[in-house]
Amino acid sequence: MAEVWPEDLEPTEVTWGVVYNNRGFTSSLSNAQQVVAQPGAYWKCSMTFGVLYDEDERELTSLLGRLQGMFGTVHIPYLTRTRTDNIGAPTVAVANAQASVMQLQGLLASRPVFSRGDLITINGEMFEVVERATSDATGKVLVSVNKRIRKVIPAGTVVEYRNPYCEMRRMDDTNEWTTQPVVSNSTLQFREAF
Repeated sequence: MAEVWPEDLEPTEVTWGVVYNNRGFTSSLSNAQQVVAQPGAYWKCSMTFGVLYDEDERELTSLLGRLQGMFGTVHIPYLTRTRTDNIGAPTVAVANAQASVMQLQGLLASRPVFSRGDLITINGEMFEVVERATSDATGKVLVSVNKRIRKVIPAGTVVEYRNPYCEMRRMDDTNEWTTQPVVSNSTLQFREAF
């Protein structure tokens, strides 16, 4: 069971990115290049805590202790892309493995529901919407996302769009922070867990 990120623990800097699973070959004869895109892309995240006072340091170190290095997982929120509007109660209609388009249902009918750059979370996996999407008269919508779907997502699975997060694990097994009198700081790296 994944840990929930402590609401009061706010980093001073966060770097998000996606690592794609592409392979390239460059011909030594013509210098032509071929690239093959394969499934398995994942989010990565680096968090810096510039100033940790005693209560924050304790919260962070106890979270790291519960994670036990790379073993445990945690839901890391994407804090700058939250939403407060109501677009309905979206669930998955069709989301096939290896596809980069999924169909959602349960949205308010005939209106724009997603903009480019919106984030959604389904079963702990976070996706970025790459094209604007408008629901049809039945409340269904096709959503193009930034990475291939890893495995079939069952119909009816709930879609989180208001507070997107990604289920992640530590990229290494070392828990480390720097302590000075009164304050501490730390930089942590995570990758999507699957």
